[in-house]
Amino acid sequence: MVKNHSSNTGINKEKREIDNKKARGKYYTPDFIIDYILKNTISNTDIIKKPFIKIIDPSCGSGFFLLAAYDVLKDLFNKNINKLKEKYSSRTYDMKINGKPEKLSGFDYWREENIHYHILTHCIYGADIDSIALEKTREELRKKNPSFQIEDLNIVECDSLIPWEKLDESFETKIKEKTNTNKLFDFWSNKYDFVIGNPPYIGQKNLDLNYKAWLLREYKDVFRDKADISFCFFKRIKDILAPGGICGIISSRYFMESPNGRNLRKYLMENVKIKKIVDFYGENIFKGLGVATAIYIFELKKSKEENYYIDIHKLREENIKNKRRIDIEDMIKTNQFDNFNISFKRLDPDRWMIIPDELYSIYKKIDNKTYFKLKDLADSFQGIITGFDSAFVVNCDQIVLNQIEGELVKLWIKNKDIEKYYIQEPSLSLIYSNNIRNLLSHPKSIDYISRYREKLEKRRECKKGIRKWYHLQWGREESLFNQEKIVFPYKSNTNKFAIDYDNLFFSADIYGLILKEDYRDKISHEYLIGILNSNVYEFYFKLFGKKMGKDIYDYYPNSVLELKIITDDVIDSIEELSKQIIFKKDSLENLKEKIDKIIMDYFNFNDKERNIIRRGL
Repeated sequence: MVKNHSSNTGINKEKREIDNKKARGKYYTPDFIIDYILKNTISNTDIIKKPFIKIIDPSCGSGFFLLAAYDVLKDLFNKNINKLKEKYSSRTYDMKINGKPEKLSGFDYWREENIHYHILTHCIYGADIDSIALEKTREELRKKNPSFQIEDLNIVECDSLIPWEKLDESFETKIKEKTNTNKLFDFWSNKYDFVIGNPPYIGQKNLDLNYKAWLLREYKDVFRDKADISFCFFKRIKDILAPGGICGIISSRYFMESPNGRNLRKYLMENVKIKKIVDFYGENIFKGLGVATAIYIFELKKSKEENYYIDIHKLREENIKNKRRIDIEDMIKTNQFDNFNISFKRLDPDRWMIIPDELYSIYKKIDNKTYFKLKDLADSFQGIITGFDSAFVVNCDQIVLNQIEGELVKLWIKNKDIEKYYIQEPSLSLIYSNNIRNLLSHPKSIDYISRYREKLEKRRECKKGIRKWYHLQWGREESLFNQEKIVFPYKSNTNKFAIDYDNLFFSADIYGLILKEDYRDKISHEYLIGILNSNVYEFYFKLFGKKMGKDIYDYYPNSVLELKIITDDVIDSIEELSKQIIFKKDSLENLKEKIDKIIMDYFNFNDKERNIIRRGL
C-alpha cells in the first residue's frame, strides 16, 4: 500500500528536514529564476481571450512561484480591465461578497477591486506535502489584499504524485480519514494552463521502500531503479496540462545524460514539445543542495511527426548564484551563455547531446568511425569502502609502531594521487582486514583496529550481521587489485588515466579498468590510456559527460565506458608513444601532440574542428 505524503511521507527524516528548510525559506528558488520562468510562461498569456486561466505549482512549498504569479496576473488584469469589462459585460458571474454568494454582471464583476478575488478563486492553485509551508503560502496570498479576505483558497496538502482524480476503491492508497478526498478529486480533475515551480529532486536512496515500489509501478514510463523522484513530476505535469498548456520549471539536469534517465527522455520526446532549455550546466544555483539544474519550458505535443527546433541557452563559467540582482534574459544576450538551437530530430533517447551543431559534428565523426565501446573491451570496478578510514588506512610509522602484520598491508592510493599517465608514490597503506580469519590470527592488526570498534560496529553491514566488526565495509575481491590495471578518479577536471603496475589498492573515489580476456592480445593498457588521456578524447568525453560543478566532471563508469574506442591501424603507434610518456623517454608535450595528431588524422578532422578541440570545452 502506498503511503499518503500528507501523513507519512515516503521521504526519510533527513530529506524531510531539507524540505522543511526549503519551506522556511532556506532553500527557496532565487527570484531571478522565478522571474525568467514567469516571463516565458504566464506573462505571454492572452488574458482577454482566456481570463479564467489556471496556474498550478504542484510542489509550491512556501509559495514563492505563486506569489510572483499573482503579481504578474494582477498587472495583466488591471491593464486590460476595460477590455474585459467591454467583452464580457453581458455575462453573469458568481462571486462571494462578505461570505455570501451573489451574481454579478460582467460590467460589475470586471473591476480592479475584484481582481484579488478572481485570481485567488479561479487562477492560482498550489499543492505540497508540507502543512507548515502551505499555511505560509495561504497567509502571504491573503496579504496581497488584506481588506478582501478569502477563506477557501485553492491550496491543498497532499502528495502531488498521487493521481487523486483517478481514486476509486481499487486504488492502492492508504488515506487518513481526515483527508478530504472529494476536494482533492476536484482539485486534480482540473487541467491546468500553466504548470510552474521547482519540483523536488530526491534520489531513490532517500525514499521509503514501499513508496519507491509504488513509484516503480505508477510511474513505470519514466521512473526506474536509481532514478530521481523529479522524473515522476515530469510525467505528472504532462498529465495535468491542458491542451495548449505550457510548463516552466527548474529541475535537475541529470536526466538529460544519465543512463537512468533514458525512459524519461523517451517519454518527453513522445509526449511534449520542448520549447526552451536554460542549462546552468555545472553551476550550483541552489546553495547547499549540490544539484546541477536547468530550466525547461515545454508544452503538450500536438503531433508525433512534428519536427521543430529547441532554443538552448547554456551557461559558460560565470558564477551567478551569489548575485542578488540578475536578469537571465539580459545575461543570455551576453557571452556568459552559449546560445544555439538544436533540431528535435537530433535528440536520442540514449543521450541528449545539448551542444551546438559544430560540436555535434565532431561527436558524430568519432561515433560513426568507431565500432567498439570501452565497455566492450574492458570491465570496471570501484575501489574499497572501508566504512571508517581511520581504522584501516595507516602510514609507515603507524605500521612499524603497531607491528601490523605485513601480509595484511597493501599500498593505498586516493583520488588525488592519480595524474595523466602517472600515479603519485603511495604514502599510505591499507590494512586489508578481510584476510583476518579470526580474532587470534592477526593479533597486532586486531589490536590496532579495535581502537575504533565502537564506531565500526555502527556500520550498516555490521548491524545486519553481514560483516564482522574488524572487516572492511566493502573490501571487494582481493584479486581485482592484485593485477595490472588502469585507474582513474571518479571526479576530475580533466581525463586522468594511469596504469597501476604495482598491485595497488585504492579507495571508492577511484575506479579500475581491466581488459577483457578476449582483447588482451589485441589491445594493451598502454594503448588505452594513450587514447583516453588525449586532448581529442577529453574533448569527446566532455561533450556528454556530466558536469558536477565548475570545471569538475563525473567520471562514473556508466559514462566513461560509453566512449567509443579506435580498434584498428593506429594501435601500435599510439601504444609506443604512450609507453614513451610513461617511461619518460621524450618531451611529454611533444609526445602528447603526436598522439593527438594521429587521432585527429584518423577521424579526418578539418582545421576548424582541430582548433575547437585544442581550445577545449
